[in-house]
Amino acid sequence: MKQTDALAILETGVSVFLTGAPGAGKTHVLNQFISAARQAGKNVAVTASTGIASTHVNGQTIHSWSGIGVSRVLTDDMLKRIRTRRRKAIKSADVLVIDEISMLPAQTFDMADRVCRALRRDDRPFGGLQVVISGDFFQLPPVSSPSKTAAMFEFNPEAVAEYKKYAEKGRNPDGFVIESFAWDNLNPVICYLTEQHRQDDGRLLQILTNIRSGEAGDGDYQILSERKNARPAEDSAAVCLFPVNAQADRLNSARLAQINEELHYFEAQEIGPANLVKRLCSSMLAEKRLALKKGANVMALRNDPNRRYVNGSLGRVVDFLPESKGGWPLVEFENGNVMTVKPADWQITEGETVLASVSQVPLRLAWAITVHKSQGMTLDCAVMDLSRTFAPGMGYVALSRVQKLSGLYLLGISPKACGISQQAVESDSALRSLSAQAERLLSAGGGFLELSNISQEAFSAFSRFSGSDFEVGQTGGADNPADKPEAEFVQGSLF
Repeated sequence: MKQTDALAILETGVSVFLTGAPGAGKTHVLNQFISAARQAGKNVAVTASTGIASTHVNGQTIHSWSGIGVSRVLTDDMLKRIRTRRRKAIKSADVLVIDEISMLPAQTFDMADRVCRALRRDDRPFGGLQVVISGDFFQLPPVSSPSKTAAMFEFNPEAVAEYKKYAEKGRNPDGFVIESFAWDNLNPVICYLTEQHRQDDGRLLQILTNIRSGEAGDGDYQILSERKNARPAEDSAAVCLFPVNAQADRLNSARLAQINEELHYFEAQEIGPANLVKRLCSSMLAEKRLALKKGANVMALRNDPNRRYVNGSLGRVVDFLPESKGGWPLVEFENGNVMTVKPADWQITEGETVLASVSQVPLRLAWAITVHKSQGMTLDCAVMDLSRTFAPGMGYVALSRVQKLSGLYLLGISPKACGISQQAVESDSALRSLSAQAERLLSAGGGFLELSNISQEAFSAFSRFSGSDFEVGQTGGADNPADKPEAEFVQGSLF
């Protein structure tokens, strides 16, 4: 589906699942729709599955907006408290946007649905809101912690009862949102974007296509393996992608310490209630206290309004302005542009109202970041070790960050690097088929509400949660993160 067709469908007011490969333009369409809806006078609540993802869209997490926080079970007492705090905001919304949906557990999606229906006193899905979901199931799955789930079962009988509901229906509450009950009731129109605006190298695009279809073979593995012998130029600003945060932080600190130049510090400026500011600081990619030196490798965290650099652009600090002019860093980006980078704002918003704001120079040290932090970014070039990927979609996300094969440098790779969710592969054909039907209805000027029954029928064709057999495109079973303490698949170590 083309971006223009997706926008036309969104503007009809139906709920939509906006999906497609990295580089297909999901974020662009989302931003265009949000802008148009607000210009039309609608109250748009912009949320995302994680704190980092929410900063990319200037919103807040769905957990925060809905009031459920980190809770795994929605009790009646909790719903009463949420009603007191969140009723006005949820009742006044017209549209709910949830970005990076692949990382949102099914149970959280169901909890948000229940909150909306209760607070809006409307038993339609999400209380009658137009719900716009954006993401790609081939990318990183919901973050979970088996040890925390086990502990919750031990002390919370309500959690046991809640999980039993999913088990009786053969669903996984910690799986993708298509495992949720709310997904079936919502039946969003599927808009599967097919144009490619990122990868301009035919070989890399073909490999990514093969991974998506579950058909990555020896030829793809061989092409990727050849990149193990390639190394970026000494003066390149290539970023290293690591599975967990501790590895990235160690490399960044070590590299900065090796530079024999004066340290320059930039303190974030905070506005708003302390609890909201704290939440914003913990989720945004920018450091609360940014330390830079001349010669430091950095990555832009925001788009330049004049398009001279974008979120994810790499560069090197070449100088600093005099203190009398702010002392801001002067960065030479890899596209040749030399820019003074001044502070940008990260915000938590409620509709168009700013609840909290943090202003900071939108740069971070970029010798290394985690794969999870890289989701949603476009990198000019990257060094990555794909020999120890431990989650479905991790290798795919890492590979799809770069725009062409010549910008990819591998320290190692295993066949498991191409592993993706079996469920993502099985649902993909249904999503494409439903998207094609939506296109035909758009051309015919038909109503999209009739796609509801088709959606329900199409999704019954693919299997739901399949236990431990959850990856394709790899040899052997998935690594167990519990066997690797340094790579525990929990949000604190990944973001």
